[in-house]
Amino acid sequence: MKVIDVIKERCIGCRICEQWCTWQHDESGGTLSRIHVKRLHEEYANLPLVCHQCEDTPCINSCKFNALSKDAVTGAILVDSVACTGCRLCIRNCPYTAITYDRVNRKVRICDLCGGNPQCVAHCPEYALDYVPREERGKKKEPSKGLWSTQEVVKGE
Repeated sequence: MKVIDVIKERCIGCRICEQWCTWQHDESGGTLSRIHVKRLHEEYANLPLVCHQCEDTPCINSCKFNALSKDAVTGAILVDSVACTGCRLCIRNCPYTAITYDRVNRKVRICDLCGGNPQCVAHCPEYALDYVPREERGKKKEPSKGLWSTQEVVKGE
C-alpha cells in the first residue's frame, strides 16, 4: 500500500495542496480539504498535515458507529457519511492530528488518497509531498524535478 510522504523542508506554505484537495472533493469551491498546512512560526517552517493511513488504525478502532473503514485497494481510511455522527472520537485518537471536522455537515474528514491518485501530491510545486510505498515513508531522497532537483536541465528537453 502507498501513503503520502511529507518532506516539510520543501514546503513553502503555498497551500496549493489544500486547494486541489478541496476541488477534488467539492466542486462548489468550499473548504473541504483533507490536508492542511500548519505554519510552525518558531521553526520558520510549514508542515502539511495529512492522514498517515496507520496500519493499526486508531481512528477506526475508536469509532463506535462503524463509520470508518479501510479501502481494500488503496488502503485509505474512508468515512461513511451516513454512519458518522460527528462525535469526533476518531479526531481525539489520531496521533497525527490529521483528521478534521466539517462544521457545516457535522462529519469528519479524512484523506481518502483521491482513490489512489492524490491531487495534493500531483500538484505540489515544490515536491514536498510524495506518494510512496509505506516502507519508503520518511526516507529522504532527491527530487527528480523542480526547484530542489540536483539534476541539470539540458536545453532542448
